[in-house]
Amino acid sequence: MFDIRSLFVVMVATNLILAVSLWIGTGRRPQNGLGTWTLALLAQAASFVLFALRGVIPDWVSILAANALLGVSISLVAAAILAFRGRKLPLFVHFATGAAAAFAVGALIHDFGARLIAVSFLFAAGQVTLLALAWKPTPGVSGGTRGMFVASFALGTASFLVRAVGPLYSPEAIHDFLEPSATQAFSLMAGYTVILLSSVSFLLMQKERADFLAQQLASLDPLTGAFNRRTFIDLAEKQLSRARRIDAPLSLVLLDLDHFKSVNDNHGHLVGDRVLQRFADVVRDQLRKEDVLVRYGGEEFCLLLPDVPGPGAVALAGRIRKAVAGSPFVMNGVEIPLTLSAGVAARIDEGPEGLDQLIGRADEALYMAKNRGRNRVAAVSLGRSKVA
Repeated sequence: MFDIRSLFVVMVATNLILAVSLWIGTGRRPQNGLGTWTLALLAQAASFVLFALRGVIPDWVSILAANALLGVSISLVAAAILAFRGRKLPLFVHFATGAAAAFAVGALIHDFGARLIAVSFLFAAGQVTLLALAWKPTPGVSGGTRGMFVASFALGTASFLVRAVGPLYSPEAIHDFLEPSATQAFSLMAGYTVILLSSVSFLLMQKERADFLAQQLASLDPLTGAFNRRTFIDLAEKQLSRARRIDAPLSLVLLDLDHFKSVNDNHGHLVGDRVLQRFADVVRDQLRKEDVLVRYGGEEFCLLLPDVPGPGAVALAGRIRKAVAGSPFVMNGVEIPLTLSAGVAARIDEGPEGLDQLIGRADEALYMAKNRGRNRVAAVSLGRSKVA
């Protein structure tokens, strides 16, 4: 028959190895919840050490302190998940969780069966809380990795519920804490699996989101959050190829802020940057999820509109023009009037036209809008033009 103390030793070693690996692997600068996760692993390891010493050290240490540390480890895991999402767990929650576990144990210190049931239900509730936190999707994290993370806490919940419910249906299932039993074996092996599965999936979540953010940094303009020109070329080529393949409409709009140089000259480049940020936000408010906003260069932006024909693109550009003209751009208490000119080109029946030609026609329309007084939208298609 297996030895309970030996299982605890294995779990302590696993926690310590994971904690040291996290500390070294993050360059001793754990961020985004990894440092808190490391503390949770250490708290668990300390509690397992105390559990293994049951009967060797005083009960108030091996029972009271051990369960308090296990409770704190659960709150630390919750704090790590929240930190990963940029949120904080108040410090008092850790003290409250540890105190609640210690109180439940202390009140039933002389009744092993009742203590087993009460503490198991308490920790099951903690695992349900972790399950709820893990359930929320995170940008950049794959469904498979999130599924592993959720599954680890679902298993943790199940293991504590088995410990809690077992004695209710079978009082003879209550044994001494260190006496081998099927329930004890399942509980400890499930706990061991939870430690490994949750830690590995949390690390995978960190890596996947880091890769996602790195990809975003490489594809986005850091000032406005719009796509950069290089990414636009890749996206536009794919959308244009798709439009040709299924014979779908596709429109492209060039937006240029009128007289933007005077904003920089009169108010400074920092104010100019803030105006560009505000402008990008106004434009985004008018777009669908599938539309692509690009900072094409300087104060010139571009819109790629899949499945939108020319007239729809002209109407959208007109709404954006009105929104910009009607939005108060107030910087440092000074209202800065701002207008834009827009040029629209659309792929309707032009045939196998390349991206350069489509951009060239949009640029021609933009030149027309500026040449006719600015603060307007112009479109050129099939040699015909209209001004809105």
